[in-house]
Amino acid sequence: MTVSPPSISESQAIQAVQTLGRRISIYRPLKAASAYHQSNAKYRFIFGGNRSGKSEAAIGYDASTFALGIHDNRKTPQYATIWIATETWDMVGKIIWEEKLRDYLPPFQIAQIVWHNKQRGIPNEIRLKNGNVIELKAYEQGYEKFQGRAIDAAYCDEQMPQNIFTEIQARLMDRNGYFSLSATPIKPQRWLEDRIATAHKTDFVQYANLEDNRKSRGGYLDDSEIDGLIAEWPEETRVTRVDGHFGSYQGAVYKTFNRNDHVVDRIPFEKSHYHYRSIDFGFNNPFVCLWGFMDSDRCWWIYKEHFKAQELLAFHASKIINNTNGYNIKTTYSDHDAQGRAELRSLGINTRAARKEVNEGIEKVQQALKVQENGEPRLRIHSSCKNLIREFAGYRYPEGTDTRDAKDEPMKLDDHTLDALRYMIYTTERKGVGLSFG
Repeated sequence: MTVSPPSISESQAIQAVQTLGRRISIYRPLKAASAYHQSNAKYRFIFGGNRSGKSEAAIGYDASTFALGIHDNRKTPQYATIWIATETWDMVGKIIWEEKLRDYLPPFQIAQIVWHNKQRGIPNEIRLKNGNVIELKAYEQGYEKFQGRAIDAAYCDEQMPQNIFTEIQARLMDRNGYFSLSATPIKPQRWLEDRIATAHKTDFVQYANLEDNRKSRGGYLDDSEIDGLIAEWPEETRVTRVDGHFGSYQGAVYKTFNRNDHVVDRIPFEKSHYHYRSIDFGFNNPFVCLWGFMDSDRCWWIYKEHFKAQELLAFHASKIINNTNGYNIKTTYSDHDAQGRAELRSLGINTRAARKEVNEGIEKVQQALKVQENGEPRLRIHSSCKNLIREFAGYRYPEGTDTRDAKDEPMKLDDHTLDALRYMIYTTERKGVGLSFG
């Protein structure tokens, strides 16, 4: 599908081409942008790599045509208030205004600009002749500056704090307004990843691939320019900077973890499989149990999790027993001391002490994550294991540590399911324990 040009008169189009604002009449959407423009969803998310055209589509064309009242698929209310926000005021001036809105809003449609800092070229409000107002905002103002007013639309560029997203949701309620986020998701953000993975009925998610912006594919950039960009990026960041998907970044422990490769909706159970459970104790921190098995190709399948804080061992033991469903449990690994394991034994769960070497265990998990010659990794996780999937994205070495030596270890933060996974894989594989099949 393609987006037709906005419905402005021929004389207006000629004037727009000759002045600032010229792009609104000559804009031609790329494939992903076209689908984004056509969507009628209340919440639209367009993730894309650098130079993929995501901000051009969202902040340039879509926000401008909505503010001007000429959007092809959305009716703009009279005297609408539209917020456009990004990370900092400098970005508001240099990117939102100079690179986008100034090139898409024809000057003859602007009644007044109220400046946040005129000397630095940073607008605060753009008042249009049709009565609509674009208000510019920066995340660095804090969520309090996003409170208290009803608005008709919000266009946000680049990743935002969750509390600001929550405030914008509240501001859109009274007028049943629309939300848009365009971003290259460089920073791990669990709330945003979870939102995208959940597939809300109100949401539309689109990925703009940098490769589609090649001139050889009908885009705007020379192939050599795109090749040069890609060559500069570390391999682990390319999944994000090229196609916009959440990926793994410098400092991340499990750089190769990717939802597309490692998260599945079906598990291939067979009677010959030996099943394992792995426990990470906790009270104030969550108590975790994972269920998984290794198949005849030595691939791990993690299919169930128990994750609960501030409950006694009797509660957890009951949940573990009830969720085992008669599977042939070969071994249950546990991280705790003899006393904790003895208490579990009295509750009907026999455990084996897990091998807890951190770096060696991480290496085993990394090996299982690696995509093999057959195009498949050796570790798959069922989509219902939401806490395990969530923790993979945020498990990191201390800030500033791009590489590690033998003494470096990840930060002890939100790692409870990952500890249990490490116990299971490392203890089993360390000396070939349990690698025969019935």
